[in-house]
Amino acid sequence: MLLTGCNSKGELRIVSPTGAPAIAFYNYSTSDSFQTNSDPSNIIPMMLNKTVDIAVLPTNAGIQAITGKKVDYKIAATITFGNIFIGATGNDDDGIMDADDYIVSFQKGAVPDKIFHYVYGDSLDNALHYVSNGQEAAKCLKTGKNLADNETVDYVVLAEPALTSVISTTDGRTVYANLQELYKVKSGNLQIFQASLFVSNKLERNIVDSFLSSLEKDINDGLANPELIQKGLSANSAAEVLYGIKPEQAKAVTANNNGMGLGFALAKDNKEAIDLFLSLFGIGATNEEIYY
Repeated sequence: MLLTGCNSKGELRIVSPTGAPAIAFYNYSTSDSFQTNSDPSNIIPMMLNKTVDIAVLPTNAGIQAITGKKVDYKIAATITFGNIFIGATGNDDDGIMDADDYIVSFQKGAVPDKIFHYVYGDSLDNALHYVSNGQEAAKCLKTGKNLADNETVDYVVLAEPALTSVISTTDGRTVYANLQELYKVKSGNLQIFQASLFVSNKLERNIVDSFLSSLEKDINDGLANPELIQKGLSANSAAEVLYGIKPEQAKAVTANNNGMGLGFALAKDNKEAIDLFLSLFGIGATNEEIYY
């Protein structure tokens, strides 16, 4: 489902998945050039059809679209650096996640699962139980049960902002682990290059450079003052539908140690980190030609 703003802010046609990456565009909530999609896989056909100038995608999916589907885009910058955590229900007697516990995760084989396995290896595989999506994982953390098999749940792999939503409304729920920090420790201080901007090769360089500079400023301003994010989103009365999060919740999660992992880094300066992230998906080292 495509969701668009109204009025106008710039002429570049931009599409982003709902959730954390979309929050970077908090100043575009009333722009008819900005749209979101709740399913990132729907964005690649837009790139193939050249109906968008700027596309945000999971970094692995965007690069595979360039190398495999030959979309006429380059990776320009990364704007989210991981928002995946492990929540604890409080049901585990010793409070230490191990192979004897019941751990819920979601999107088997996708980003959350790959990062979990990069950090913990396969030693916990017998304890892992997958649900279909993040919403179902959030229910498991909130209820302390996996209703699919009526088992008691000890730990849940979950992304922000769903994690904060559950913890703030449910007694006894806590953050057990920050997978971003554990990833950095294991990788030698490299970040998770999770979602990136891909720019059409048809765009003039000065236009792209101006856009990137403006977006970087927006992101840095929003991190310094999360009130700006709430204010920007709230300019659209349908912000929760467009962004997949309530404006006040976007502010709260950002204010809580940047829980959604927003940031800005030019891709060309971070090839090593991008290649490491891609290696989790069995993708080889990138070619310089794909970088803006």
